[in-house]
Amino acid sequence: MNEWVRRSLELANAEGYLDRVAQIYPAAALPVRPLNEQVKESIQSLHEQGDLTSLLELLLKITKEGHPFPIEHPYASIFRQKPALVKKNPLVFRELGEIILSMPVDDVIKGAERPIDINRVMGQAFYNWLRNYFPRRRIPILPRSRFIDYEDGAFFDGRNSDILGYVTQTLGRTLERGRDFLYRIGDKFVIGEARFLSTSGGSQTRDLNETMEFIEGNKGRIIGLGVLDGIVWFNKSYVGKLSNLGYDEPALTVLLLEDFLKSLG
Repeated sequence: MNEWVRRSLELANAEGYLDRVAQIYPAAALPVRPLNEQVKESIQSLHEQGDLTSLLELLLKITKEGHPFPIEHPYASIFRQKPALVKKNPLVFRELGEIILSMPVDDVIKGAERPIDINRVMGQAFYNWLRNYFPRRRIPILPRSRFIDYEDGAFFDGRNSDILGYVTQTLGRTLERGRDFLYRIGDKFVIGEARFLSTSGGSQTRDLNETMEFIEGNKGRIIGLGVLDGIVWFNKSYVGKLSNLGYDEPALTVLLLEDFLKSLG
């Protein structure tokens, strides 16, 4: 078990771990996203008429405006992203519409007004914390023009596609996608992936496996770092996976991120 996994487990099992992490990943209740009255009236009218096609088209339209689809449904997400698939797949479209029509219209409206899933805002919470915390520790966040020559310890001002472009064009390293942060000190670069896992199994396991592959595939001058928190340190299966990481394959709680960066020199 490498040093960072061991220290993270010790912190996670000590008193106050979640209390401290919650300062970085706050879990306050999020507000509902109310629909305007005209849209509500249209939903009610189309639902009463049993106009499956027009009702689904309206519900898919408002998802592009920031509202959720009334129910969690994989094909609704696909139709939202690729509207052309609706006409090519009429049976699935109709089945989806029949589910919506079988629901009380008040439940349809409530579903379209529900808050953002809190797990979806965790990444932004980490990013906000990083941008606030490290400059106060005299570790700046620099634009590309300054970051490229700065060797005293700094974060790159950007994330995801910005990091992907910089790593590909400047460092010559191919990543399958962008990541959450990029840090440089001297000739070493840290590419970080931050994840808060609230449950185990399913997509959470897939996310952890993908992060571990990223860590294992980036070592040496360009370091892949997993900043992991939540259930990951309490689930025996997950802990077992992390315990197999090598000494130069760092995964750690966000509470140790500053210590890790300092250890690089």
